[in-house]
Amino acid sequence: MTELLRILQLAGNDFSYFFRTKWLMAVLLSLNLSDMLVVALVYHRLMDFNYFQFFVPAVVVMGLFVAALDTGRRIWLAIREGVIQYYLSLPISTKGVVIAYLLAGGLAALVYSSSLLLIALLVLPAHAIWNTLVLLPFFFVLAMGLAGIAAALAALASTHAEFYFAYQQIVQVVLLTLSTVFYPIAVVRQYLPPFLVSVVSHNPLSLAAEAMRQYTFVGDPIQPWFLVNILLTSIPFTIVGGLTYFWALRTIQVKGKL
Repeated sequence: MTELLRILQLAGNDFSYFFRTKWLMAVLLSLNLSDMLVVALVYHRLMDFNYFQFFVPAVVVMGLFVAALDTGRRIWLAIREGVIQYYLSLPISTKGVVIAYLLAGGLAALVYSSSLLLIALLVLPAHAIWNTLVLLPFFFVLAMGLAGIAAALAALASTHAEFYFAYQQIVQVVLLTLSTVFYPIAVVRQYLPPFLVSVVSHNPLSLAAEAMRQYTFVGDPIQPWFLVNILLTSIPFTIVGGLTYFWALRTIQVKGKL
């Protein structure tokens, strides 16, 4: 059995675990659907522009974000319950375990957000659905980057539940607040200093939300440089998260625990 096959088997096992937690799926879907069908409609009446058309595509990206972060919860549980130690005893390299979790996290987030996209297409007219097929590989890289962040948080928190969930909340607040998921960049420029405006503009969640709005629902032609920017802002998350998780696994191999 080759290393690649072992990685794919481990990734498949973790991927299936995400969808076996029915209570989690129900909670996530209810939250995202309430954002899409309640919050967007209510805020639409308060704004001087079509907020429903602006926010619904962003909910798809929010779903990608939340589902990718769930990778950290699965890793944290695996460390606490000794599953990671079992994986490290298998004929698979430490690097392979890291890659498997990132692949599983990226794929689970992509599948989950695709289900939200199908709902979004039912409530909001789309002018270039086929553009989404071009966006999906880049969203997968973004999801792997977010899964890398989650892996890093799980590794840093080790067995302390309160630390992990605190770290997760901080990341959620920072990445979602400093993005154009909830409000246009023009509004951001009115209230934030230039440095933070630049951070918001280069936030991969901002880029992904804008790509979904412009290329899928508005139907603008896809700009290759925009897709390159999604890659350039997502890959560092994957690298940092992967290296942090690799360090945690190596520590477990040497000391038996973090």
